[in-house]
Amino acid sequence: MIRKKYLVGILLSVTALFLFVPIAMAHAPLGTGDNEKIGTAAIIPDPTKSWAIYSALNKDGDPQYYTFNVSAGQKIHVLLFKAIRSDEPSFEPTVALMGPSITGRGTVPEKVTVPAGASILVVSSGHQNATYEPFSPGSFYALSDETVASPVSGTYYIVVYEGSATPTGGHYGLAVGDRETYTIDEWILIPLSLLNIFQWEGQNIALILVPMIATLTVGIILVAWALSKRRNLSNGMAWLGSTAGLLFVGSGAITLYQMSFSIMQSYLSSEVLITLVFAVIPIVLGILALRLSLKHMEKLRVRKRIYLAILGVAALFIWAGLFVGPALAIIASIIPTRLRKMGSPT
Repeated sequence: MIRKKYLVGILLSVTALFLFVPIAMAHAPLGTGDNEKIGTAAIIPDPTKSWAIYSALNKDGDPQYYTFNVSAGQKIHVLLFKAIRSDEPSFEPTVALMGPSITGRGTVPEKVTVPAGASILVVSSGHQNATYEPFSPGSFYALSDETVASPVSGTYYIVVYEGSATPTGGHYGLAVGDRETYTIDEWILIPLSLLNIFQWEGQNIALILVPMIATLTVGIILVAWALSKRRNLSNGMAWLGSTAGLLFVGSGAITLYQMSFSIMQSYLSSEVLITLVFAVIPIVLGILALRLSLKHMEKLRVRKRIYLAILGVAALFIWAGLFVGPALAIIASIIPTRLRKMGSPT
């Protein structure tokens, strides 16, 4: 049995590592809706908060709008990037900031609606530099980055468009704001956001999940073999807890796969170490869950149940198991105590 002091120490250490590392580097996800008209511009609730927006322009050349309110002197930070996709080689989005009393620069196409009384600041695009993002992990082309102080209080707009006379459409992203903060629901739902980001990059959802599916398939075969050897195939707690553990390990496998995929598209840097932390922590939790579930199965002590419940809750906050794993770990901690061995009467 895992000693209590070791288990508690590991849980506290890995959870602390995971919670504190990304706070300094992550963006909260933000949806867009139908924002191809200025009247239906996507609302950015707090432009000082760090938001990440993943979207796409259509081939019809319609721009997309975002709006927010700021006070005089407040910083406005906008970063434009695009996906590294072989099917979008000529896609070149541009971003412009529109608002009262902004120092103007550049012009926008006729399709862009400019609010009455607003000035236009077209953000210059630089070279398409491939960038590695350790938090997702992912890679993209960084196009432009602009920070300005709002001259007056009021409503401002960001517009993303293609300046080409023959738009091709493509996938772009915006990072707005600098203040890193999360609500609890934003934090817990990040695994879903990451799956959406991987698809935004052009990956198929089935291929994204292959590392987890492979881990789960091989793992279940080994778990069945271990339970069969002990004539304990009907041990529900062992099955649920070990499946949760395999899902945790599968999350780490997905991260390792995405890291490798992104490095091939960008470059290898020291930031890979950050990604490795995100990969190792779910794997460690998975190993702990497997040990708790498969070692000394005949002893269903209260302490073991508490540990499984803790693992399930911790997994929610460190994005392990795609929600199913944490649920199974918690269920495993509360199923009936009595075990029925193979061949014994019901």
